[in-house]
Amino acid sequence: MSASYIIDGYNLIHALGMIQHNMDRGGLEQSRRKLLDFLVEGFGEDAPHVTVVFDAKQAPRGVARQQQFHGLQVHFAPKDQSADDWIETLIADAAHPRTLVVVSDDMRLQKAAERRGASAWSHDALLDFLEKRARSAAAPQEPEQRGSDSAQEKEKWLKEFGQLERDPELKEFFDLDRFDDVNLSEPEA
Repeated sequence: MSASYIIDGYNLIHALGMIQHNMDRGGLEQSRRKLLDFLVEGFGEDAPHVTVVFDAKQAPRGVARQQQFHGLQVHFAPKDQSADDWIETLIADAAHPRTLVVVSDDMRLQKAAERRGASAWSHDALLDFLEKRARSAAAPQEPEQRGSDSAQEKEKWLKEFGQLERDPELKEFFDLDRFDDVNLSEPEA
């Protein structure tokens, strides 16, 4: 079973410096969008396993409390709860808490995750994880191993090179008996 992730959205936005103290109108929405774009790129095909939770006080008007953003699950906490409260509810309701990773520098959430047997990651741990993912995705892939050659292909190569052992100029390469007299043991001191 693959891991699922719950991310404390505003906590991570602040940690990554994606938000300014004196924002213009729409600045908070831009910061959320920047974070979500970052996470979509970082998690790639695993984005559907990621839930990002924001406080409802900052929810944009007319936006559903739960929605998807390029695969990410985006939750705005209910009006009567903070994002931390909502994350604790999600942790408590997790069907498989051992596969859950909670990302927040908030000690309350880290302890809630640990009580359920989930992993608690700091922001730095998340960044390390995403960096390793990016490196492994960028690493050149090993070429596929070829299966055994077909009988036709073997026949072709034997025909091409099979006579080499009888070539007088190459005789020494095929004389395996010449190694009988060679002492391969350690030299005596």
